[in-house]
Amino acid sequence: MTQQVITANRLNDGLVVFLASDGCWADSILDAQVLSDDTELDKRLTMANAAEQAKIIVGPYAIEVTEAEDGDVRPVRFRERIRAYGPSTHADFARQDVPGHLRHLDDVSPVYFNGVG
Repeated sequence: MTQQVITANRLNDGLVVFLASDGCWADSILDAQVLSDDTELDKRLTMANAAEQAKIIVGPYAIEVTEAEDGDVRPVRFRERIRAYGPSTHADFARQDVPGHLRHLDDVSPVYFNGVG
């Protein structure tokens, strides 16, 4: 089985959250429990569905991830990277608590709109 984490949106504020090993919903993918066993994944999805019924989160599902050499968890699909790290428009707009994941590879300078930046 591939490595996966469970994600959803927190119902009270809409933020993307990830299921941690303690059963709580973490704001950062770095705190997510990485699952590599189908039985454990099914058990955790059942737990996530119960949290949805309790109106804590909405739309739980599993996403495929990889673990980098530094131990950080990174989503495989680009859509999930945007959900986890922030917009893809420029690294300056990415989440600051997950540094470096959407760094521009070509040393692009920030874009300023109408002198704001």
